[in-house]
Amino acid sequence: MRLTLLSAILLLSIQMLGVALGQSNLNSDVIAPNGKLRSGSIAIRVLGGVAEPVGKFIATKLGVSYEPVMYPNPDAYVQSFGKGEWDIAIGPRVLAPVEKADSGADVWLIDLVYIAAPGLVFADAAQVDRLGVKVGVIQGSPSDRYLSHNLKSAEIVRIPLSAHISADAAELLRSGKSDVFGADSGVGYPTADELRGATISSLAINGRKKIGCIP
Repeated sequence: MRLTLLSAILLLSIQMLGVALGQSNLNSDVIAPNGKLRSGSIAIRVLGGVAEPVGKFIATKLGVSYEPVMYPNPDAYVQSFGKGEWDIAIGPRVLAPVEKADSGADVWLIDLVYIAAPGLVFADAAQVDRLGVKVGVIQGSPSDRYLSHNLKSAEIVRIPLSAHISADAAELLRSGKSDVFGADSGVGYPTADELRGATISSLAINGRKKIGCIP
């Protein structure tokens, strides 16, 4: 089963909202007053891959240099809002505090998938949300926030984001500490590759998490 659940949003500054990125009259003095565009994002494979080209594109349009501001985990990214550490941020909409940022349009949709431990089969997401089923997630991640809100019966097992998150997730499944692992496809597919016999299921959910641009 496979579920499209994460979308990418570009979190832009208030001054930038409603301004097409293709226009040439972007005000760099307002958006990047220090002559460089500081672009915040989470240092995770899928998000980091989106953030760099989008941030560089905006910096080019502004005529300024590009400076990535990467956070080691979702919690650190969330805590950065309102501290003036970046000019724009590119990340999941679900992690953006609405009172501290203005969101731009979605720029990318990302599949969120379940990886089932070897020998376990779930026909759909509804079968996962049952008493006795343990669902692994990255602590503080968009999938954690979404599933924490939507799962009613299954138990959530959280692990910290690390440089070897796919191997860590595979070990969680191998050890029996979780039955499935919910993550974006950039983590999910490598996790399945780490664990022989694991199966990939879709989170058949209508919700979408978004990655976009905020200041």
